Amino acid sequence: MLSYLAALALGLIGIYKLREGLLIIQNYNDAKEEQLLRAQIEADTDIISKNSEQCKTFKQAV
Repeated sequence: MLSYLAALALGLIGIYKLREGLLIIQNYNDAKEEQLLRAQIEADTDIISKNSEQCKTFKQAV
């Protein structure tokens, strides 16, 4: 009976350790994805600030 309880306890500990490891991996992947999204947003804002040949330029009124 004691061996069954010990096996159950070790199994539960193993499940929670596995869960903790998977959460660490998920947080790492989320941070990497957020960093990629930020880089993509910064790249999109650079496009707006550049003057292209198709855009008409605005002159400042004096």
